[in-house]
Amino acid sequence: MAQNKSRLDFLLALTDYFHGHYEDLGWGRLPASQILIAVAINELSSRISDAGLRSQIQDASKEVVAKNAASIVKR
Repeated sequence: MAQNKSRLDFLLALTDYFHGHYEDLGWGRLPASQILIAVAINELSSRISDAGLRSQIQDASKEVVAKNAASIVKR
């Protein structure tokens, strides 16, 4: 439980940082911010009680992270 709390605290601090530094209408479109959004969605989805839906959301968020990470590495 403590590990989940520290992961959530880390995500909240990270999103607060990016939101404060990149506050514009285009935020969320760059690969790095797409990864942040997907990681946050993945973390929040762990609280969904329907296992099938939770799995679909987590799989989709992992795919977003992988695709955007690959695009960052190519640069």
